[in-house]
Amino acid sequence: MGGEALNSISQDVANLVLDDGPRNPAAFAAYDSEPPPPPKLKSRGVIAMDITEQFTNAAQQLDMGQLIKDPYFTLFESVGALEIMDRKMDSGYLESGETMEDEYDFSEALLPEEIIGIIDQLLCHEMAWHMGHPLSQTIFTSLYIDRLLSPCPLNLDQTYFDRSESCSSDEPLTLQILRAYCLGLIRTCSYINNRVKAEHYYEEEDFVTHTFNRNLLENIDHESILKLLDETAGLLSSAQEMGSNLRIALGCRLRFRAQFLKVVEMADARTPTTIKDLWTDLLAALPDIKSSTHLGKAVPASFSTKIQRKLASTVPPRPIVQVSQDAAFEHLERLCRDASVVVEVLKYYESHSLMTFVILFQTRKPQPSVYVRTLLQHYLFCDMVILGTMSIRQVLDDDLAATVLPAHKLLDRGNDDIEVPHDPRHNMAARMEIFRSRAAGSYLDILRTICQNRCRIRRTLCHTIADWDNLQLDAEELDQELREFTQEEPTVDPEISNDPIYSFPLSSWAYFYKLRQMEWIVQVGFELDTYQPDELVGMYWYLQYLAKTRSRHLERIRGFIMRSYASFRRNPETAGQKQVEFANAFSFVNFSTMEAAATYGFADALSCLYTVLSRLSLIPSPPRPYSDDSMRYEVRMKPFSTIGLPELIQFDDLTQLITQPNESTIDIINFAAESVMGAKKGFEILSKLNAKDAYCQGSHDSWLKNIKDCLKACIFTSITISTVKKLVEAAGKDGQVKAKVEIPAAGKGYHDWWIVPKVIP
Repeated sequence: MGGEALNSISQDVANLVLDDGPRNPAAFAAYDSEPPPPPKLKSRGVIAMDITEQFTNAAQQLDMGQLIKDPYFTLFESVGALEIMDRKMDSGYLESGETMEDEYDFSEALLPEEIIGIIDQLLCHEMAWHMGHPLSQTIFTSLYIDRLLSPCPLNLDQTYFDRSESCSSDEPLTLQILRAYCLGLIRTCSYINNRVKAEHYYEEEDFVTHTFNRNLLENIDHESILKLLDETAGLLSSAQEMGSNLRIALGCRLRFRAQFLKVVEMADARTPTTIKDLWTDLLAALPDIKSSTHLGKAVPASFSTKIQRKLASTVPPRPIVQVSQDAAFEHLERLCRDASVVVEVLKYYESHSLMTFVILFQTRKPQPSVYVRTLLQHYLFCDMVILGTMSIRQVLDDDLAATVLPAHKLLDRGNDDIEVPHDPRHNMAARMEIFRSRAAGSYLDILRTICQNRCRIRRTLCHTIADWDNLQLDAEELDQELREFTQEEPTVDPEISNDPIYSFPLSSWAYFYKLRQMEWIVQVGFELDTYQPDELVGMYWYLQYLAKTRSRHLERIRGFIMRSYASFRRNPETAGQKQVEFANAFSFVNFSTMEAAATYGFADALSCLYTVLSRLSLIPSPPRPYSDDSMRYEVRMKPFSTIGLPELIQFDDLTQLITQPNESTIDIINFAAESVMGAKKGFEILSKLNAKDAYCQGSHDSWLKNIKDCLKACIFTSITISTVKKLVEAAGKDGQVKAKVEIPAAGKGYHDWWIVPKVIP
């Protein structure tokens, strides 16, 4: 059969549509009333049977959604069952007349406009990679990038697009510009990829580091690529045959690529001033590129999905990811801004400001890119040297001194020099070292967890609080042992107990941080829209329960610090030296108490408000045929079910505390109004603190914005409570209120952690 006949038949088959009827209906009439006969298999060992009827009857007995799996039908069988010759699954499938590889002429000189178009498209693909898409769907789809990487070049002489013998002597300037830019791009990706892989991240959830067995020019010297970029920029400036606008556009792109390559190479060095200036200069170079994008001319033929056939990949071919220029530049600008800010973490003030900086930096909207977050991890933990200058012990001791042990003998470094086994100072140093080795990992895990994406932060905190619960128990045992060497005198408070009361400083410190993490789990749950509208009342009540527990714990810590301070004041020689440490501890405890009071007051007000709205049937519960309230409560409280302290509230008790059946609706509304006013005053006081008193040195602007957003949410809550109160008072005896409640979606309110309903009469 001739080729033309085959092409004709192929075209007829391709034009067939499932909805088309047969051309000769009579010929197919026999198949309309009965299924086709079973296949005739000619084999002595196989007896073919028609099981259509039995299979249909068995399938009808299955429930909707029920699945039956043969335990012997493994992944190997399922993959073997995939249909070949399907372009969605078979990367080797070729259409009629299609070639295995693209027939692209790399020796052809391109117009300057086309070079600008290709470079801008490569920048879009680069940002798509930063957004989490794999290289196979972004940068590696460029035929020019593939030409540079295959085969793996060992020097710049092996990177020419044109592989002819005369390529090195007469390479067109436009191709040299593109080659220099592509080399800088690949080397930049190499540095970024290595940095991300060196830190804690989640593959394909945050970032795809897979290079598909391609070497990202790691064999070529970094300086030689920068030199090529500079030489090419010099040749471009003297190219008079090219228009001035095009020269300027291409020149700013070459300078940008050289700057980007320099900054990612130097970003690992923990020198804040130099790196910040580099990121700032890189950001300043973007407007010139954006203003000249209109000069570019797209070259779609220079990008192809066929390259995926040559990559070491186990996934079927996927389409090229298309990111608009506006989205790419927006992401790049945000990356530069975030990277210039994250360098500020290297300026250490004290441990609480460090924790605040990391928390607030991760709450930026949108969240910083994965590369910037891995830079933050590098600055914090590289070589187990905090911020490049401090030991973990120093940070831990600073935190302990500012929270529970100001000017305490347990933190005296002179204890390390005592080698007499029976000396109390030697025993104190040994046990404190045991505690530090146990607590260091847990403390650093908090910072490392906060460096992840928002969903992963909450999920990881649900596991870390169990570790902190165990740390609290271990610290309690060490506190009892240390009591023998510190000769601590107990206190007796008849209002609490007739038993002696000890400070338990190490376990109190662990308990404080455990409570903070439990609060974060609930608060980030509001941010991530985890809870249904009818569950908000219970979760805000539990948040105020945790915050109030933390406030009471801080009151206990303050009492023992006061007692320790009183004993130091009796000795005039040491009182002056330790005054600063005690003042710092009192300041932090007072600040934390004020912040906890504002938190539990606001949460209590919102819980009461949602209780009233539920009473008025303004927040209906959606139908849940597969669960009930107790089951949902069990799921929500699962992270806290294994925690010893604070004790988990039972569901029946929580229901009574939330619904408040013995209180009238107007009384609950009045209590909510008082609570929100107290929270408002608390946030107003906090907003007037300076960076040092608020323990947010290095991130005061972000902290102040966060407090003001909380204050705005308080004011809006107060307005909503007033509206509901008027509706309740006007309802009369029947209690029927005609109103509509709108609950804002996550990220649409004044603050992500405070979901304030809007009541429309």
